[in-house]
Amino acid sequence: MNGLSPLILLSIGLVLIFLEIGLASFFVIWFGVAFVVVAIIEYFYPLSSIWWQLLLAGSLGVVLFALFYRPLKKFIDNNDEIKGDFIKQHGKGEIKNQMLSYQGSYFKVVNKDITTLEGKQVKVTKVEKNNAWISEI
Repeated sequence: MNGLSPLILLSIGLVLIFLEIGLASFFVIWFGVAFVVVAIIEYFYPLSSIWWQLLLAGSLGVVLFALFYRPLKKFIDNNDEIKGDFIKQHGKGEIKNQMLSYQGSYFKVVNKDITTLEGKQVKVTKVEKNNAWISEI
């Protein structure tokens, strides 16, 4: 059986590479790159059979996967971890509607009775989840 043309091999490689964009598995891209390399080889040095082309593309894809999967995955996953706590732990807030208004959010005060502090500025000593600890200024 005759081999595939370099254009078909290149098309298969590009389809696999673009398929990787949707899958994000870091697996398919290596076989796409392998098919592109085999297309370049086929252009300059024609292989005798489709089986040689597929064998070369498959083995090259496995080798590329084995060599570059972990380093690429580590590079992609090496982003700085974003913490979910953006509220400063210390500062000044105001008591509104029986809650602490602090940095644009409302918190429940757990260490003090705030019924007499309506509208007053207070010092925030600790913020954790939806709870706040305060002291009077």
